[in-house]
Amino acid sequence: MKILIIKIAYIGDVLLTTPLFYNLKQHYGESCTLDILVNEGTQGILSMKYLNTIHTLKRSRNKLQRIKDDLKLLKAIKKAKYDRVISLTAGDRSAFLAFWSGAKIRVGFPPKAFWAKNIYTLKLTQKYQHALENNLEALKILNIPILSKKVLPPTPQKTEKLQNLPQTFIHLHLFSRCFYKCLSDSFCAKMIDFITYNYQTHCILTAANDSKESKKLHNILKLCQSKPLFFDGTLNLAEVTFLNSKALAFIGVDTGIMHLSAANDTPTFAFFGPSYVKVWGPWDNALESNFYPNSNGIQQMGKHLVYQETLQCVPCGKEGCNDFQKSDCLLIKLNEAKALQSLKDFLNPLFQKKLNNK
Repeated sequence: MKILIIKIAYIGDVLLTTPLFYNLKQHYGESCTLDILVNEGTQGILSMKYLNTIHTLKRSRNKLQRIKDDLKLLKAIKKAKYDRVISLTAGDRSAFLAFWSGAKIRVGFPPKAFWAKNIYTLKLTQKYQHALENNLEALKILNIPILSKKVLPPTPQKTEKLQNLPQTFIHLHLFSRCFYKCLSDSFCAKMIDFITYNYQTHCILTAANDSKESKKLHNILKLCQSKPLFFDGTLNLAEVTFLNSKALAFIGVDTGIMHLSAANDTPTFAFFGPSYVKVWGPWDNALESNFYPNSNGIQQMGKHLVYQETLQCVPCGKEGCNDFQKSDCLLIKLNEAKALQSLKDFLNPLFQKKLNNK
């Protein structure tokens, strides 16, 4: 049995497809070959434990190079002769690639385009549930039992850059590809100082190799009274995985590294703004059901906690207020005192547990 999974999205979305791998292998046996197709740049979030091949969709700015890359990808998909394709991305491109594969059974979310509506032999529908559980709907429609809902993190990689980490530290990733999910620089600095001085511990910040994130990172550092450690786009995802696995806890926003932290079983505190926590909250691998029942507010799933304001407009699902790329619920309307108290309530038991284990 040869199966291709398609997830043309960002790193957090790709990571949340990993519970399918174990279940498919258990159902079809070790002879089953699992491949996946993802956007170039997101493959680093995937472990090769159950995968055979990772195909990447490249998007070169050079038109001629893009055509060459696309033709190479199409040739590789056709040559593989897949028996089944599971597309977990709703869109014309995913539908075409599923059809092009030649697989007799094609599972996916039908796109709106009239020509693609009947490409999938088994059609999925988006439900208001966690993204991980939406992915698992593909197994249900194939009558495959769901034996595990654990998210599989990438294999951690310890390199020379990570040789001298502090014995105890908090990992913070305060950035997102979508800046409307970010907190103000001043509150980020206040939070770092709060952790450093209240717990006498180190904060280590990570950021992607991105000029906007780098600029925000250095603005935060200028506002800090303390001196946090930081990696400004110098770590790959395997290195971030290792760093995160050694942290006492993780603090961040709704972003792919938040999902990585939860997959690592590192206690995770996440600030949410316009996003739906029920759909995108950090998933606890020790649990089998989504425990985010409320529309907003402070919610917990196992060891992970989400802080979101209880404003009437939250969550709105937009790209910032009125889609203007800035979210008042994370900026001017954030109750900083309440947020810091929630953070304290989250961290206190972790530090107490560490003291008790000494």
